[in-house]
Amino acid sequence: MSNQSGATYASAGVNIDKGNQFAQMIKTLVRANWPEAADQIGGFAGGMPIPPGARKVSGSVDGVGTVAILAALANMLTGIGHNGVAMSAVDMYVSGARPAFLLDTLRVGQLDPEKHIQIIESIIEACLTSGCIPIGGETAELPDVFRYPWMFDLDVSVIGFPDPELEYVPMEEGMHVYGWPSHGPGSNGFSLLRKVHRLRIQEDGFLGMIRKVFNLHGSKARVINNLMKPLSELGGNSLAEALLVPTPIWIPEMEEARKRGVRFAGHAHITGGGMVENIPRILPNDLKVTIWKYKIKRPPIFHYTQQMGNIEEAEMDRVFNQGVMVVSVVDPIGPEPYYPAFKIGEVRQREKKLGELEEQVDFRGQYC
Repeated sequence: MSNQSGATYASAGVNIDKGNQFAQMIKTLVRANWPEAADQIGGFAGGMPIPPGARKVSGSVDGVGTVAILAALANMLTGIGHNGVAMSAVDMYVSGARPAFLLDTLRVGQLDPEKHIQIIESIIEACLTSGCIPIGGETAELPDVFRYPWMFDLDVSVIGFPDPELEYVPMEEGMHVYGWPSHGPGSNGFSLLRKVHRLRIQEDGFLGMIRKVFNLHGSKARVINNLMKPLSELGGNSLAEALLVPTPIWIPEMEEARKRGVRFAGHAHITGGGMVENIPRILPNDLKVTIWKYKIKRPPIFHYTQQMGNIEEAEMDRVFNQGVMVVSVVDPIGPEPYYPAFKIGEVRQREKKLGELEEQVDFRGQYC
């Protein structure tokens, strides 16, 4: 008979006790901000009353992508949940629905409750900003799914309800275009960013072992060094500080502008695809927008990335937000938004050139 003890879930890489501890930590955070929702955490499903008069429901889901790799390497997790909420909640708001409830899925290679609770804390903070309540989620410890045990991934789903107050006025030629600033890439373009700035770990196989032993490019140690060292091109900030700055959620400021009487004809959330692909999603087929690049002050990380990667500006424009998180079309008959929004263009009639309609985003000038 074998003297070895029997196999356990923990020995296979899944620690139930830590999972239960983490769930209680989450429940405590939720109770501190939404006592009425705390009992939903840990159940089979979360449920809350719907707003009076609601006849439809809206849903939005998004993930943070490969920025999670850099956040884990830099041990800077305090903004990553904010990014996840921003992607889904702002998508919801610009679609004419108010974010109401949130569910998240956090997948980790190896659960560390004291560390990973920072992600949940940033989700809570972003929920308070965007106006949604966390009513449930999933934390999954997944050994062997991730390349390294320190890796994680985060998805956020937001449920909301269309609100007639958020309906847009008809869009017309001559309307003004405003931008709400970004502070960095948000959660988009990080596969390109990691390639350009040598932030990809390549320790597999024989060559990977050589990189690791001799601390060459591609080793985890070298990647962390590249990520954390201050750079004069970024004003003394590191790549980690420039890349991991939390995505702004401008919903309160947009609401304040609306309540002041600003007449919005549309909002475009500038995520994957940049202004090139996201602005046309809100335009009638016969209209275009002219964007004055010289009115947009890009965060230094964009210029530095373009220079380091020798990236054509057209490629930058279709990958990154280029300093603009949300584009708003505003009727000039009435008040206009003020800081932090800034005017970046106008709506014009779309014309035919050589028998084909113009592109719907017409860039002019150079970024400042």
